[in-house]
Amino acid sequence: MSSAVQVCVIGVGRAGMVHARNFRWHVSNAELAAIVDIDIERARAAARELDIGDRFYTELEQALQKVTVDAVVITTPTFTHAPLTLKAAAAGKHIFCEKPMALTLEECDQMIEATQQAGVLLQIGFMRRFDPPFLEAKRQIDEGAIGRPLIIRTLTRGPGLPPEWANDIRTSNGMLAEVNSHDFDTVRWLSGGEFVSVFARGAVHKVPALRQQHPDFYDTAIVSILLDNGTMGMIDGICPADYGYDARAEVVGTEGVLVIGELHALPVNRVTKAGNVVAPRIPSWPVRFAQAYQAEATHFVECIREGKSPSVGGRDGRQALEAVLAANRSIKTGLPVSLSPLASNEKSLNMEDG
Repeated sequence: MSSAVQVCVIGVGRAGMVHARNFRWHVSNAELAAIVDIDIERARAAARELDIGDRFYTELEQALQKVTVDAVVITTPTFTHAPLTLKAAAAGKHIFCEKPMALTLEECDQMIEATQQAGVLLQIGFMRRFDPPFLEAKRQIDEGAIGRPLIIRTLTRGPGLPPEWANDIRTSNGMLAEVNSHDFDTVRWLSGGEFVSVFARGAVHKVPALRQQHPDFYDTAIVSILLDNGTMGMIDGICPADYGYDARAEVVGTEGVLVIGELHALPVNRVTKAGNVVAPRIPSWPVRFAQAYQAEATHFVECIREGKSPSVGGRDGRQALEAVLAANRSIKTGLPVSLSPLASNEKSLNMEDG
C-alpha cells in the first residue's frame, strides 16, 4: 500500500481523542479521515480541535458513505464493540478495538470470525505491550535474565470513576474489565502461559452509594491467578484511587526480579525543610502511556500497509476477557474458577490475521 491509511475514529471521549490526535498528527503513513460520535456537539467540537473540517458524523454508516476509510478505531462503550466490529468487517475495514474486547466470549468469537471471513485485521488496544519499560521487561524475561518467572504482580489504580455506564457490570463487566483488562493481558503476556484458574475478591470501599443503584458494583479488587506453565499471578485494582494514576508490575523469577513502572512522573524528588519528600505524581493514563499509544497506532498502520498480523489480536482480547469473567464469577461465589484450556484447533488459528 503506497498511500496513507485512512482512519476513522469511532467515539471521541478521552480514549478516542488520544487515538484521534495520534492519527491526525503523530502516526506516519496515516490520515484521520473522519470521526464518529453519537453526540453531534461533541463530534463537532472534536472535529474543530482536530482541524478535519466537516468530516464528523453520528453513525459509522454515514462516514463510510461520505469519505474513503481503510480502517476504524473503536473507542466506544464496551457493549458496542461487537456490533461496530461486525459492521466494519462487513464493509471490509481493518479494525482497532479498544479493550475490553467485548462483553461476552460469544461476541469475541463473532468478532474474530467476522474479521477472518472479511480478510481484515483485528488489533486489540493493549498498549502496555508497546510501552518501552514493559517491552524491555518482556525482552529480559524472554532472554532468561531472571530465570523462569515464578510470580507476576501487576496493578492498575485509576484516579477517577469511569463513565456511568461502566458502573453497571451488565454493560461493562465491572472495574476488572474496564480498568484491569491490561493487567490480565500483562500477566499472560509476560508469563508466556495460559490461564488455568482465577480466584478474586471484590469490595466497595470508595463509593458505597453506587451499590444502591448497581448491586454488583465493586471499586476494590484483588485477583490470584494460576497459569499452565506454573507461573502465579496477582492483580489488584482500585478506582478511584484519588492519589493519581498508578500502573506498575513486578516479575519474580528463579534468578532475579524485575520492577516495572514508578509512582512519580519524573525521577526528581524534593525534600523540604519540614522533612517532607515531594515528587510529581502521574496524573492520568494518557500521560503515563503516551509513547505506547503512539506505538500501537503506528504498529496497526504498519500491519495494514505490510499485510502482516498485529502482535496483539483477537485471541489475546478473548483470553483476557475470559479471565475477567472468571474473576467476576469468583467474586460473586467466593470460590476459585477453573478456565477451560484452549482447544487444540483454537490454538492453531492465527486469530490476529484478518
